[in-house]
Amino acid sequence: MLFHVYDEPVPEGYYSVEPFDLYRKILDADWLLYILLPLLALIIVVLLMLAWRVHEIPAHKADHKKMRQVELVSALTLLGLFQHWVWAVALFIAYMDWQATEDWLVGILRRAKIDDRADAVPPAPTSAPAAAAPIAPPLAVPVAAPAAASAASAPPRQEPKA
Repeated sequence: MLFHVYDEPVPEGYYSVEPFDLYRKILDADWLLYILLPLLALIIVVLLMLAWRVHEIPAHKADHKKMRQVELVSALTLLGLFQHWVWAVALFIAYMDWQATEDWLVGILRRAKIDDRADAVPPAPTSAPAAAAPIAPPLAVPVAAPAAASAASAPPRQEPKA
């Protein structure tokens, strides 16, 4: 037998509370070990698989979001096998909305920059003449008779009513 517990039957008085007929036969039976040992191994394997899936949640989330920090999160989840607080950091990085955080920080920095400009002293006027605006070239206008041009551009005259 593969799992033979005793070479000879258990003597009377071996158990602190002596089992009776059926219970004693079950406790002395080797076939029980044939059932329980694979069941125990199966339970351990299932629990390890479940723990691994939970442990890899940050890496899968970072990969799903196509983050720039995928490699960082993956490395932190592996380090989290030995230091559990590192896994919590990986989980935080994976679930953080970094675009919203970046926008928030950029907004703070822009407001600070505008406030710095408002506090700054305006520059003193210089005595140099201002640069002249460039002059646009004249438009080509067809030449017409002066009377016809003024009559065409003048609005029609209305007679006063009496």
